[in-house]
Amino acid sequence: MAEKKAEFIKVETPPGYQQTMPVEPERRFSASDISISLCNEKDSDRVAQGLYECFPEEWWAKREPAELRPPEQITRQNRLTARLRPSFSNPYMKWVKATLASTGEIIGIAGWVAPGNPIHNFWLSTAFDFYGWREKLGLSDEEYEEMWKGVAPIWDEEIERNDRLRKEVLDDEPHWYLAPLYTWPEYQGRGVGKKLLDWAIEQADATDPPTAMYLESAPTAKAVYMHVGFIQQEGGHNFLRRGPAATKGPEGKDGVEKVDVKVVEKEAEAELA
Repeated sequence: MAEKKAEFIKVETPPGYQQTMPVEPERRFSASDISISLCNEKDSDRVAQGLYECFPEEWWAKREPAELRPPEQITRQNRLTARLRPSFSNPYMKWVKATLASTGEIIGIAGWVAPGNPIHNFWLSTAFDFYGWREKLGLSDEEYEEMWKGVAPIWDEEIERNDRLRKEVLDDEPHWYLAPLYTWPEYQGRGVGKKLLDWAIEQADATDPPTAMYLESAPTAKAVYMHVGFIQQEGGHNFLRRGPAATKGPEGKDGVEKVDVKVVEKEAEAELA
């Protein structure tokens, strides 16, 4: 019998990077293998740990340069945990986790911001004043400065640019916003990321009309989002979705083309990062 093939979108990726490929059905976790649920504040350490383990070193090297890092990795992780923990108290921030049923281990995370939150990213250093966290937590200047030690200016600069771009696309329109989405390396290629996407997609599509959804994508993952209805915007790395209509993106433009891909190929082991 001929090997099953899947129609897929091929996109250009930077040198040395490989496009995320579709997951063959028999490799996907079943509904009973993993559960999708909301995180609580106790999960913040695991969320921070995952960001360091799942995002590539070259990504972190720009934002937390080696020369600015403390000697111990746990210090970096504790600082990151301190920066993200206040977002757990915001009712619009939905940290969603994929938990492996057999062990209770968290193996994937999605950070979904629900419709109605202003466009001011929770990851910005200014979020502590914008959302009143500094006052609420009673943070001293020294405590605030400690959690941001080792972080380069590009951290805020890049996020601010993305916020301005999101504002241009959506203005004040209510929308779901994704940042971040990742699966631990040993569980990639099993459909975990898709389940974390579907958690919000199902809610967005349940409204009439469907609620807009927005995200910024890594170059390697663009096709994954196109396949669930996201459309690439002029920024190139930003994507917008309005409802469940299958959208293939700007085929034939910017190196995007539709191809047949053997879903049993070795590349299928890649997964959403």
